[in-house]
Amino acid sequence: MPSPFSELVGHAQALDLLRSQLTSGRLAHAYLFVGEAGLGKSTAARLLAGALLPEAPLHRHPDYWEDDRIKPLSINEIRLLPDKAPEFHELSLQAFLNLKPAVGARRVALVANVGRLRDQDQGVLLKTLEEPHPHRVIVLTSPSLNPFVVLPTVVSRCQRVFFHPVPAAEIEKLLRAKGLDAERAAVVANLARGRPGWALKVAGDDSVIQHHREWTRRLEEVFGAPADVPLQVAAELDGSQMAWRRSEGDHEDPALFAIASWQIELRRRMLGSRGAEQGRWARLVELSYDTLGYLEQNVSPRLAIETFLLECRKAS
Repeated sequence: MPSPFSELVGHAQALDLLRSQLTSGRLAHAYLFVGEAGLGKSTAARLLAGALLPEAPLHRHPDYWEDDRIKPLSINEIRLLPDKAPEFHELSLQAFLNLKPAVGARRVALVANVGRLRDQDQGVLLKTLEEPHPHRVIVLTSPSLNPFVVLPTVVSRCQRVFFHPVPAAEIEKLLRAKGLDAERAAVVANLARGRPGWALKVAGDDSVIQHHREWTRRLEEVFGAPADVPLQVAAELDGSQMAWRRSEGDHEDPALFAIASWQIELRRRMLGSRGAEQGRWARLVELSYDTLGYLEQNVSPRLAIETFLLECRKAS
């Protein structure tokens, strides 16, 4: 019998755990899949649900409930209020879980990005997690365990399953299997920063390759240039990131994308050189990862990028 998770790449530890529990039948009543967007958490949750509900496709299975919208869930879509109909679903989450399975052995619900719920609404969800019905499985997903994203009390009632970045080689293999040519697959896989979902989403988007080439060109302008050039590039990138933060679109963080593009170029130069020159490029690759770390620590993006590009200026 093929594995229900065969279409996913990476996440061996997480998927081995879920396979083991599927085989034994000893499933948790609630799971929290943790990892940044694009790693495959929701896909894994749907594959788990499909394995538990084989009677029909999930999109028309009466024992499956899902919400993966970007917009916040309303309280009416979570709690059982007989006099108020849910705004989107036929049944609220609590109403759905209160009913016995219709055709399967279980009822399964997926709430993607549980951080969309306000704290008071997560408190309502907590009651459902604290008093689980038998033969019910709830899967929540979250980009982190930060208490400002998901309440610690919600986390404590779930079995946590962690999803980590997938090696670029595995993502490249996946993209090649989907029909992408070798050069494009390699570029997209390295830009993906370990996220196969993002890679699949943008695989056919020519603008991604164009943006990559543009940021690579801007990096090349920095090498050996006067100090005002890297400062200008950093200012432009900082402005792009500020505009991205103000927007509500589902776009890639321009600072993270630019650094991923620069890492591709720096690795290319490192592998094509020898001796002390190779050491200089290797140091810049290492510094690029340090810069990503600074951005995650909420260091001023402009300052972090300026520092990195000023070091790149000295490379040639």
